[in-house]
Amino acid sequence: MSEFERHLAFARADALELRRLLKRTDEIPSDELSVHLAALRVQHAMIGRDLDRVQKAAAAEKAVPA
Repeated sequence: MSEFERHLAFARADALELRRLLKRTDEIPSDELSVHLAALRVQHAMIGRDLDRVQKAAAAEKAVPA
């Protein structure tokens, strides 16, 4: 598995987790909503980090001569 594929797998997993959290938002009691929103923010940040790594890995693969 290349570095690109590895980071892409992490990004996909984090995106699926964000999707799962978003689907549950309506089920969260109002007194727990702030904690849930914090979890959404963390998950969103993790996806951003993953995508930065995917972009760097893609650039590195492109720079390597075949």
